[in-house]
Amino acid sequence: MIIIPAIDLYKGGVVRLVKGDISQAKFYNFKPLEAARKWEQAGAKWLHLVDLSAAFGKGDNLDIIKDIIKEVKIKVQVGGGIRSIEKAKKLISYGAERIIIGTRSLDDDFLKDIINCLGPDKVAVGVDVLDSSVAVEGWQRKTTLKGVDFIKYLRDRAVKWVIYTDIARDGTLKGVDISRIKELSQFKDMNFIVSGGVSSLDDLIKIKKEAPFVWGVIIGKALYDNKIDLGEAISLAL
Repeated sequence: MIIIPAIDLYKGGVVRLVKGDISQAKFYNFKPLEAARKWEQAGAKWLHLVDLSAAFGKGDNLDIIKDIIKEVKIKVQVGGGIRSIEKAKKLISYGAERIIIGTRSLDDDFLKDIINCLGPDKVAVGVDVLDSSVAVEGWQRKTTLKGVDFIKYLRDRAVKWVIYTDIARDGTLKGVDISRIKELSQFKDMNFIVSGGVSSLDDLIKIKKEAPFVWGVIIGKALYDNKIDLGEAISLAL
């Protein structure tokens, strides 16, 4: 199991949201590149960058993302507002190991085209779930599509990587909903990275023990609020 620190970018700063609510954005006293170096030095093998400015249609942080990818020597996956193949290709050209698409994955033609263009290992789809239903457009619109049904749709279209986020717990430090994570075990041929609610090492122990199929876990607020030591988390996950 891989532990992946998150760096959420908004207006040039590092922030964390509560349940995706931009009005509750908390800015941290880190410059984005400083945060990236901090997590790299602590032993991270991957970084999870999210451009919240782009996701919410308020500009972008592409220059910062480019600098982070250039300066760190670990793998980086990038999401947030990637709604064109051109932008995805630009991020890959910067050196991103993988890009994450959200809303546009509901466009069947776009999904097929981007996988054909970049390859299945370079594309992950964000499955962002609120009360078992998928939310899109920066988590602002809840659909009638159930998360499990959406994953079946993705599997049928050769999607290999899924970032599964429990919106109701994201940024709350309330702990993970292990029962919901365990539901993902039915998809044997897909790789899951889960996020939302991780608050302690106990959450990681629970995932490792009860959902051993999980490839990776994204941690955000618990790291920035010093609830989890990254080095300890990485050692535990091995």
